[in-house]
Amino acid sequence: MSDQQDSTPGKTLNALICPLCGESNACAYAEGKPHSECWCGHVSFPEGVFERIPAEKRGKSCICQQCLENYVREHE
Repeated sequence: MSDQQDSTPGKTLNALICPLCGESNACAYAEGKPHSECWCGHVSFPEGVFERIPAEKRGKSCICQQCLENYVREHE
């Protein structure tokens, strides 16, 4: 992943930033490492978690582990 244009003029999305909380998503793949080294390859993502991401940001950067854990906790 790389920086991609946001829908807001003059703004870019940083692939290393969680689109939900704005903190680092610790994405190894976006850092240029193999996808197999990323934390997300070792967890499951429940249905509905990606619906929290605003449509214009989906598929452009990964959510962070904390946001995933918060979602799971809220939906237990």
